[in-house]
Amino acid sequence: MLNVAIAIPTYNEAKNIGRLLELIRAVSQVHPEDSFCVYVLDDASPDGTSEVVAAESEKLKGRNFRIELVRRKGKEGLGKAYIDGFLHIMAQSNPPDYILQMDADLSHNPEYITQFIEKASDGADFIIGARYIKGGGTPDWSLFRKFLSRGANIYTRLMLGRRISDYTGGYNMYNSGLLRKIDVSKISNLGYGFLVELKYKCMRNCEKLDEIPIVFMDRTHGVSKIPKSTIIKSFILVLKLKFGGKPANSVN
Repeated sequence: MLNVAIAIPTYNEAKNIGRLLELIRAVSQVHPEDSFCVYVLDDASPDGTSEVVAAESEKLKGRNFRIELVRRKGKEGLGKAYIDGFLHIMAQSNPPDYILQMDADLSHNPEYITQFIEKASDGADFIIGARYIKGGGTPDWSLFRKFLSRGANIYTRLMLGRRISDYTGGYNMYNSGLLRKIDVSKISNLGYGFLVELKYKCMRNCEKLDEIPIVFMDRTHGVSKIPKSTIIKSFILVLKLKFGGKPANSVN
């Protein structure tokens, strides 16, 4: 039996979050022996995201499934939301065995949760949802976006290690003990580079790393929140991780 927490940061996801929670609830019913708690980390969304989550938490609560809304004071960056969320989750009286991170915009299919659980049950303490291994993909991206993403991952793999196929994807599962070991509170990059720094540190400290192929579908509602400056900042971050410098702080 696994106790699984799912951390989902949100900002203006009222059109997506209800459907996502319903789909995760359906997955939990396929795993009656495991327990699931979805922590929605909302950055004071003005579109009513928190109200949708509050309503869904009552409607969807089940024997092995519940939802907790974590109301944050405002936007402080993706990394900050995850760090605060991870620390909040691990401070619970009954902390989870694993924490799964995923996006709120339905780009990460909840059906893959079953494969994450299978890998965790097989002893992996760090599991990556990878777009760039056999069976994975980004079918509705433009050629330019595919080029940028693949190029960034090839560069990062050359610099930081080939054990990870997808350094920039946000659909991953971590053993709680591993997150404590690396001390997520000390991750310094609070923007989108957070994912690269977190994965790099987990890779260096995990006992068993595994990957599952995922197909990433672009959001239907809303717009991408990744700023254009991310590419340059991530390039610099990788150099600093490679050569031992402290990554620059970022909230973009």
